[in-house]
Amino acid sequence: MGSCKFTNELDRLRKSSNDSIDHVEKFDKFKKYMHVNRTAEEDLKDILRRVNASGKKTLVLLCGSAGDGKSHLLSYLKNSDEERLIDNYVVYNDATESSAPSMTAIQTLNNLLDSFKDYNLDMPGQNVILAINLGVLSNFIESEYGDGFKILKKYVKSSDILTTKINIKDFDEESHFQHVSFSDYHMYSLTEKGIHAGYIEKIFEKVFNQEDENVFYKSYQKDCTDCPLAQKCPVKKNYEYLMDQKRQKYVAELLVKATIQDKVILTTRELLNFIYDILVSQNFSFTKFQKLLIDDVEYLKEFIKQITPVLLFDSADVTVLMNMLQKYDPLLIRSEKADSKAISYYVSSDIMNEINNAFMALPYKDIICASEMTVKIKDDRQLKPGVFNLIVRVQHIDEGKCESEIYKRYLSDLYMFNAGKGKKLGKLYNMVEKGVTQWCGSDEEGNLCLEDRYSDFSLYEKVKFKENIEHIPHPEETEELQRFVSTIVAAFENPDGEKIYLDIDYSLYELIYRLNQGYIQTADDRNNHADFISFVNKILQTGLFAETLSIVSVDGKKASISQSMFGYKFRVVR
Repeated sequence: MGSCKFTNELDRLRKSSNDSIDHVEKFDKFKKYMHVNRTAEEDLKDILRRVNASGKKTLVLLCGSAGDGKSHLLSYLKNSDEERLIDNYVVYNDATESSAPSMTAIQTLNNLLDSFKDYNLDMPGQNVILAINLGVLSNFIESEYGDGFKILKKYVKSSDILTTKINIKDFDEESHFQHVSFSDYHMYSLTEKGIHAGYIEKIFEKVFNQEDENVFYKSYQKDCTDCPLAQKCPVKKNYEYLMDQKRQKYVAELLVKATIQDKVILTTRELLNFIYDILVSQNFSFTKFQKLLIDDVEYLKEFIKQITPVLLFDSADVTVLMNMLQKYDPLLIRSEKADSKAISYYVSSDIMNEINNAFMALPYKDIICASEMTVKIKDDRQLKPGVFNLIVRVQHIDEGKCESEIYKRYLSDLYMFNAGKGKKLGKLYNMVEKGVTQWCGSDEEGNLCLEDRYSDFSLYEKVKFKENIEHIPHPEETEELQRFVSTIVAAFENPDGEKIYLDIDYSLYELIYRLNQGYIQTADDRNNHADFISFVNKILQTGLFAETLSIVSVDGKKASISQSMFGYKFRVVR
């Protein structure tokens, strides 16, 4: 046996696999099994039912980005949907492809959508479903051909398809155009208690389900039984490790965390590829492990490098996502408990108990906890720290905690904003106000520092923060949000009633939170948050500079300049 049949089966998860490409006319047994129902699917079906009932010639835009599942959904509806909702539609699955070598994608679209040009809209014609990436859609309506599609262009802009806003109105009865945008939907939902990584967890369930329909589990049962590496294979052990739903949930929530905090774009295609990457190391070689069987120590060293708790946090330059996850490595968490655990491990004359306790319930135990190996681990300068690092990681994963206090607060405020519960954002607005004060600096009376570049004195003014929540969305009442924007927008008013908006993503939220704790911003903060600086400057312009200005010298002397109907008054305060 010179290859691993199980890894060959798992290869179907990779982006490079033929299975990652969806065709409208083809939907095999594997794709049917891997299908997971999403809210976007239900919303599209609802639109199709209403279009079919109306009899109105309609162009349905299925928008999003590459790899997000548009083609898969169309293929499913074409081949497996019992309602047969798209049977009477012309389906264009890939708007990026040209119909002829001499034509661009934009020219192709112009021809394909001829019946939906302004002068043809009221003419008879077939309904069309067009899967199109947002960038292509934008380029098309702004191209030279856009003049022939002014009504379509108006629809796209009024529906906020190309913006980060969520269009509450799903169906326009008067329009020849309808849409579902995958960018409005996430792989997780928001609740008052935090996130629910439902879709990601369902994908994991598809891969690790212990049922005959699951081709991966079937291969695991069949192909791993008689394999020479069966009892010591890292891939097999990784698959067993992730059969545990609690671990699946931990990884799913970790992925959500990366999308929120680091703005990692996670599509279905990327997710499946990621699952492969934490099961099968880039360096996995069946032949290599066969050769290492004669040397227990070297085998264990290589084994540890290729198991899921290590691959999850220590896979450099595999994908952008894997690189990003390194920052969440439990080894980076410093605490008295962690330090105490490290001291106990490294000074102990007998680490067998610690190793056994850490791995007893894990599929890796047979390799790591073998009696002859614990002695070798203790005496090997590479193995001993490697096993300790592994202990830290597996215990952290099984604890299932990947949320900081800041992260939990952000999720709560994000939910309140998207749920339209503006009255519950008082703490957020107070935090922004205090953050601005800390950023600018203030005197003992709370006046904000306007200017401190002079060597002898600083200028301060009174600023009134007038909060505004009129812009906050008002969705239908629901405890779990499926469609939402991933940032919080806070708004304040200047004296003229004009709104000053602050778009708060996680990175800025974290900065404002830390400013509230007394943090002093750095040059990097100023470089990375030009949007916040712009907001602060606009807030300062709402101050009472025209009425009162305070001057404080370096030796603590203070004076004020105020305006009356008779001119300016200068007064020494102290």
